[in-house]
Amino acid sequence: MLSKGININGLPVMVKEPSYATMDIENLDWYYEDCVIGGPGSFVVPIKGRENFKEAIRAKLIREVASRTSERQVRPASDKEPRISCTIGEKLWQDRWGR
Repeated sequence: MLSKGININGLPVMVKEPSYATMDIENLDWYYEDCVIGGPGSFVVPIKGRENFKEAIRAKLIREVASRTSERQVRPASDKEPRISCTIGEKLWQDRWGR
């Protein structure tokens, strides 16, 4: 996607809901920042509470629309190691389901 000029932004939902059916990733916002987003001006807007959901979606949409009309700055790729494993989702899945 990035090679085609498509930016990837993130909206990680970090509302903890204890349930057998969910697999929470600690510091999901770090995972998005280090492993998911990409492209010039890419960003993450984390949702850390139910009361922030509407505001976070609105902020993300406004930033995306505004960036389409403004001049974009190229954001260099980080040369540091990610703060969280970029394969954490796969590891959690394997640990849980043994596949």
